[in-house]
Amino acid sequence: MEEINYIDIFEIKKNLKGSFIGKNLYYEEKVDSTNTLARDLASKNAKSGSAVIADCQEKGRGRNGKIWTSPCGRNIYMSIILKPKFNPETAQGMTIIAAVSAADAIAEVASLEPQIKWPNDILIGNKKVSGILTEMGTQNMTIDYIVVGIGMNVNILEEDMDAGIKDIATSLLIESKKTNGSERFLDRNKLIASILNKFDKYYEMFLSTGLSSVLGYYQKYFGMMGKTIEINIKDRRVAGQVVGIDSKGALLLKTGENELETIVFGEVYL
Repeated sequence: MEEINYIDIFEIKKNLKGSFIGKNLYYEEKVDSTNTLARDLASKNAKSGSAVIADCQEKGRGRNGKIWTSPCGRNIYMSIILKPKFNPETAQGMTIIAAVSAADAIAEVASLEPQIKWPNDILIGNKKVSGILTEMGTQNMTIDYIVVGIGMNVNILEEDMDAGIKDIATSLLIESKKTNGSERFLDRNKLIASILNKFDKYYEMFLSTGLSSVLGYYQKYFGMMGKTIEINIKDRRVAGQVVGIDSKGALLLKTGENELETIVFGEVYL
């Protein structure tokens, strides 16, 4: 049981099926954050599709400067480097692709039923199990690189979580015990390979036919449709009913009888 708690790059590579995502893997036992290392590698000519994987992070980050708790030997900390030709406005779609890839992998490997909370959280039973942080380097209004960071709570137990997140976070192992009665560690190598394979599939789909083709798969996990939410957008708070996602990945919010607001960025409260 214990051996599957280690990151094994050769095991991951053996299970990769995509055309280029993850073909180049960088592994470090401990990093400040995989996104920071990936940005550095991207600026030093790391190939598009390369992935950075770490066993633990000392300064894991989420959106808006939030800390992502990153203990060793338990979870997934990974970043994917992309060097696309499309314009920066289209980059929001990478978070959509990462979310559906992570959700697919959870369903496939852990046999659980995740939901996506726009824009970047994966939930199980209303608790966060995975988060996405997409960062971009640009020059003269063109993209130098995009780094898509994916953090996932895999084998961490509730008693090992910080007191401040126990009520809002969970792990695949915790939920597997509830659902399947399983006491075994989940295989992080299989999960990583599955995420990379799914990302490869949806990214190729995106490049061929646009984000709308990926959104059909995203809707399977989108748990916010029809819900009334509040969302912080810079210095204002907006309330309304979720009516969908547009072709660029923005949230569509009905805020009045005949009022529809397109939300590109914000912090959602269900």
